[in-house]
Amino acid sequence: MSRIDRIISLLQELEALPAPTADAGIGAWRERIDRIDRIVLELLNERSHSANEIGHVKQQLGLPIYVPEREHQVLDGVLHHNPGPLEDAAVRRLFERIIDETRSLERRRYQNRPPDDDAPAEG
Repeated sequence: MSRIDRIISLLQELEALPAPTADAGIGAWRERIDRIDRIVLELLNERSHSANEIGHVKQQLGLPIYVPEREHQVLDGVLHHNPGPLEDAAVRRLFERIIDETRSLERRRYQNRPPDDDAPAEG
């Protein structure tokens, strides 16, 4: 089963669950959150896989891993589509961290750099 198929399956399972009611207790809500966490994890890994494919292309073309303009485009895009309840500042911090971790993985895989050498390049 592909990662996308797993994500779709997990989403379908979540959709099939009845939404917990206020009187359902925290157990039902925690189960829902656990299922959502699995979906988020699968999505993060799919995103990382896709970004690392780009890292491979960058390596072949001799392009830098860190491209500030692209990072700004990504952040602007997710903020534009943020319906809440998370505030934009929180979404920005989350995606900055996701981008940092993905960049770190790209550098380790395609530039043979240690994990502590992952600060954005100057300039």
